[in-house]
Amino acid sequence: MPSINTHEVVDRNNRPAVQSHVMLRTFFINDGEYQDPFIVSSVHVFQRSENLTPETILNDEGLVASSMTHQAQMVFAPSGDARVNGTDPVQFDQGGYSQQLNGVAGEGNHCENVSGIYRLGRGEYACVLDGILGSTLSGIDANGNAIANTADLATRYIDVWTIQLGNAASWKTYINEFALYDDAFLSLTEPPMLRTKNNLFNRRVTVGSKTDLKIGTEITVENKNIDNSIKNIFKESAITRPRVEIQKINENPSLPGRFTVVDTSNVELTSDNTIIYTFDTSTVFQQGDLLDLPLDMNNPEDAATAAEYRDNLGPRLGTYALRVSYNLLHEKIVSEFMYFIVQ
Repeated sequence: MPSINTHEVVDRNNRPAVQSHVMLRTFFINDGEYQDPFIVSSVHVFQRSENLTPETILNDEGLVASSMTHQAQMVFAPSGDARVNGTDPVQFDQGGYSQQLNGVAGEGNHCENVSGIYRLGRGEYACVLDGILGSTLSGIDANGNAIANTADLATRYIDVWTIQLGNAASWKTYINEFALYDDAFLSLTEPPMLRTKNNLFNRRVTVGSKTDLKIGTEITVENKNIDNSIKNIFKESAITRPRVEIQKINENPSLPGRFTVVDTSNVELTSDNTIIYTFDTSTVFQQGDLLDLPLDMNNPEDAATAAEYRDNLGPRLGTYALRVSYNLLHEKIVSEFMYFIVQ
């Protein structure tokens, strides 16, 4: 499950329930590369059924009309001047997200630590629509008005991002969609009998490359008495807490027969239960990806650990074995090994 500042959230694509911490994430790409905008000004959430065309919420300049902000279900904004690489970079720091309201009893609640926009990586930004906090969560619109979170229905929504790509560039809005669900809570009259099958889509990786390894997950509900509509729910976002392990297969008898080079939960999970791990061969073959935090190569102990790792790894080229693990209801599933070649 993804997290922001160690707090677990539910990605917009993973069938989020109304009462959950919904991560509205977006990626900005320019000329085939992830790119940070100059300014990320705000995110407005509207019901899609009432705004089927952009003209209902945008003015003649293509921006959210000031007369429409009060109709937003929620508004997110950074705490400072909204310049990504300006004098106040902390305003986008995901460390500012606490999943709790600030404030003192009797003096009102402050939402700056839950209603912000957070930079997760280059060109990757997110805000969190918190259905647990409900209407106690609020944001401030461009008119200075507090907009309480009223996205409390199981329906489809749009999130409107207002950004400036460059210092001299014109303002732009980007509109995404997501849905909240009320069928994430199920009632069954018999225990579900689930069977899983995993498939590694990649078969070859070139040394020196940075490649997304994709592992599909097929889930079959074997109960005959469970309706197909319920079975279909398990095909979308059924697994949680995915993890990837990669081992190098060594034929040299002086080396470990199987040597672990990756064992991490730093993975992505799509709405169809596909697990994605970014396999950076340059980093992995230098120090491994055995911890969620990288080694500090300036630290003598960490440098010695990395050197010992490289000695046990042996030749970089060859056969590697990959397996995934994840939770599926009360079960912890560990897949069989799947193999690929680094060439």
